[in-house]
Amino acid sequence: MVQKQAEVCRNFELDWLACAQGEDETGQIDADYIVLRAKGDIEQLRKLVPAPLEATDEVIIYMGWFKETQKEGKTTWAWPFHEWGIGVVSQLPGRPETKGNFLVQLYVDDDLVLVHGREVWGYPKKIGEMEISPKTTDGDSDSYEYTVSRRGTKLISARVENLQPIEASEFPFFGRTHAICFRQVPSPDSVAVEKQQLVFVQLDFDTTDAKKGTGEITLTDGPFDQLPIGPLTDIEAFFGRSAFNHRGINNLVVDAEELARPLDVSKAGKSS
Repeated sequence: MVQKQAEVCRNFELDWLACAQGEDETGQIDADYIVLRAKGDIEQLRKLVPAPLEATDEVIIYMGWFKETQKEGKTTWAWPFHEWGIGVVSQLPGRPETKGNFLVQLYVDDDLVLVHGREVWGYPKKIGEMEISPKTTDGDSDSYEYTVSRRGTKLISARVENLQPIEASEFPFFGRTHAICFRQVPSPDSVAVEKQQLVFVQLDFDTTDAKKGTGEITLTDGPFDQLPIGPLTDIEAFFGRSAFNHRGINNLVVDAEELARPLDVSKAGKSS
């Protein structure tokens, strides 16, 4: 896969060729995840999810540390990075096999994963600054906290604690699931969008060392960022280590309607 990506995607040829992946169109990465699962206001969440998707009241929030990874003596991922995401669990009407996490906003701290994720699949990524304490690579802990900032403003702070071992199957990222992305391709010669699609990215997780505890999170609007997810209740907290497989070529892509953007545009560029 990576050699093919390097052949067709300019500017990141050497980044891709530093990784050796298999012929089954997957990217294999070892990752540590801090996950919060919560309930939201269904009417507010529906504003964030474009038709034909149908929203549920379940919200998934995660912080991941994606590590340099070697499998069978080959480097399958060469570039460690953080990724924070928030999404609404959704599916196509009458098709439970399409259920996945519709991603509302993501922050990453690596330009390859930002550009490639947005251009190919439509991941809603921005560059941010992220910190996890203690570092997940420093050994096991029963508590973690993290922050996410962008353009000098702290947007997110979260803490999980009282983590106790659970069965891997209880972890939110287990087995096969989907990340659902809203992919837009703007026109270069008119004020228009040439393509507007829902891309169902197949994800496979081989999860170990799963834990569950309690957690809390604070979301704060910044001058250039708003996260209009609404109030959250019934928060569950998890930690897990996974071998993560990202399907490069996706078989399910459907046309999407415009999604609502419940933002307060009067605050653009202004500090609270």
